[in-house]
Amino acid sequence: MTEPGPDKPVRDTSAEDEIGWTGGVMRLLRRVTRLVEVNVLVLLGALAGGVVLGVWPAVRAASAVLLDGDPAESPWRPFWRAWRDGWGRANLLGVPLWVVGAALLLDSLVLQQMGGPVRAALQVGLVLVGAWTAVVLAYWPRVVLRYDRSALDTWRFLLLSPALGPGTAVGTLVVLAVCGLVSYVLPLFGLLAGVSVPLWLTGRMVEDRLDRIDDVSGPPAG
Repeated sequence: MTEPGPDKPVRDTSAEDEIGWTGGVMRLLRRVTRLVEVNVLVLLGALAGGVVLGVWPAVRAASAVLLDGDPAESPWRPFWRAWRDGWGRANLLGVPLWVVGAALLLDSLVLQQMGGPVRAALQVGLVLVGAWTAVVLAYWPRVVLRYDRSALDTWRFLLLSPALGPGTAVGTLVVLAVCGLVSYVLPLFGLLAGVSVPLWLTGRMVEDRLDRIDDVSGPPAG
């Protein structure tokens, strides 16, 4: 075998490796690792705020890292920076979610003590409210990150968000149902990425929907 001469440059295949199957595998592994890291960070962020004051800043920070951050950058510092910077606003805008969650839990406990047609009717209502709340929850981190509006204006928009994009709402519910089913069948998935995966997938759909809303009518009025 002869060595390449000075007028015969060595072929650079690094770009081909990056776009080839090995590059695809490496990008996939980086994505999976990032989802697991962010899932751990959400847990740590919730614990750092004593759960009640840590959950919503953690969810907001995780959404920022997953959808707005640099995929090549470690998520640890950006997460904690976003957690700290958005702590007050996230907790303020998260109060209604705690209230609705407590109300749904109380209603479900009351339903267990009832029977007959009344129980069936209330169950339907509870399912509808729960589904609407799930869609609002999917919108919540992207809306909080994207718009700097008052709490009243933000929540007025959030409450209307499922009706503003029924297709996005249905897609969100499908994603949440599939992720819930996978977590039930494979508890390890729920442990490693049960928060970050649905947060990432629904966040992409919500972000596309918000882009279309802003293109047509501009950001929500404040």
